[in-house]
Amino acid sequence: MPPKKSPFRRLSVALKFAEANMPAQVPHVASPSNTLSLFLTTSKAAFLKDAKEGGNKAAGWTVVMGNEAGDLDSIASAIAYAWIQSEVHKIPAVPLIQVERPDLALRAENLHALKIAGLSESNEELLTLTEISEFKPFPAHKFNLVDHNRLADAYTVDNPSVEVTAVIDHHEDEGLYLNANPRIVIPCGSCASHVAALCPPELPAELASLLLAAIIIDTDGFKPDGKGTQIDRDAGNNIAVKSTYAKFLPPLSALAPIDFHIRDGLYNSQIIMELTQTLAEKKMDVSHLTAFDLLRRDYKEYVHPLSWVSDKPSIKLGLSTVPVSLKDWATDGRLEDAAIKWATQRGLTILGVLTSFREDKSNILGKSSKGKHKREMAWIIIDDPQLSEIEGLNPDVLKDRLAAGLEADDVVQVEKFKKFTLEDGKLPPHSRELLYKQGNAHATRKAIAPLVKKILEGE
Repeated sequence: MPPKKSPFRRLSVALKFAEANMPAQVPHVASPSNTLSLFLTTSKAAFLKDAKEGGNKAAGWTVVMGNEAGDLDSIASAIAYAWIQSEVHKIPAVPLIQVERPDLALRAENLHALKIAGLSESNEELLTLTEISEFKPFPAHKFNLVDHNRLADAYTVDNPSVEVTAVIDHHEDEGLYLNANPRIVIPCGSCASHVAALCPPELPAELASLLLAAIIIDTDGFKPDGKGTQIDRDAGNNIAVKSTYAKFLPPLSALAPIDFHIRDGLYNSQIIMELTQTLAEKKMDVSHLTAFDLLRRDYKEYVHPLSWVSDKPSIKLGLSTVPVSLKDWATDGRLEDAAIKWATQRGLTILGVLTSFREDKSNILGKSSKGKHKREMAWIIIDDPQLSEIEGLNPDVLKDRLAAGLEADDVVQVEKFKKFTLEDGKLPPHSRELLYKQGNAHATRKAIAPLVKKILEGE
């Protein structure tokens, strides 16, 4: 009997056939038949086929996934590293996007970047939570984590053979999976920069464009003295010349910054400035989204064990980042209604809403301009009857602990919000809220999440 063909063998043959018949690359919008699109389509189909056939067939696959916020950095990093694993290391790998398929539409900047990468309008090439919802327990055992460094509990339930074999991230290191290889957890502007550094010399131009877009959106187009680091600048210079934008860039020698505090070739490139502006505008345009959409759009979830409570229970906390001020979307009970709906759906004890925005200001000529960057916080502590039965634990205790920790922190610099309040009676009885203006507008969720972890889990 002939040997059984691996899923990677099927994928590799399909890709080689596609490469031989590839049309010339077109900047901005690539051909839908490009090798990246085919890689995603074929790997998704092969993985789902093996998962549905059951047994141990899916055990040969490595699932590569970013965090549950589903931002462009997570998507691009997952797609690129799955491609690296498959094409460079010959390991059958599939990227999993940790959002439900309908929620892909919540991020216009993602849709634009995926279009640049040659994917279809429907993004059917992507494997999302919707397609794997039927599998209990999760059919694969090996995971690669990008843009986060803790595997969610959902993938370990009744799955004792779980193994995290690679971690690539730029958030705070939680110290897990120390045997992973590679294990790269180093701060920088974009996780995609770490992944780009692992790419081979030759890769699909569409994939390079996708990584470039992710780095651009996280570093504000390689803005000097911005969120980007030298890791991001080096990755950008390396990946840009391999992208579909290469012919529009200055010569390679001009891209290397003489002094990145004064000049950076990519930052000053016209094509990069245009792409930066387009992605930023699409990211900020959320006017068509409801309050419930906004809470789901950029969301991360955490489980915190409360060591200071006698029974040492754990609570689930969610953090939603919203690019609009509270007064522009959260009035008239909209925040309360959406928060309770989302908290109930996710089983949350605490929901934190972190806003980030610039207020329009009018000058003496009546023209509008963007004002100072600001951040706000809204914390809603849900009345959970089961938790309240635990001695020493109730919404008031959690509120007081959270308030004391936030107000004592000199990095985030919170100040009680006096001009915005929630409507009386809109939250369930005994639920509590905290509303703050954030003095340090540079403190993002990357800073808030570890702080809240320390507040809630500390003695």
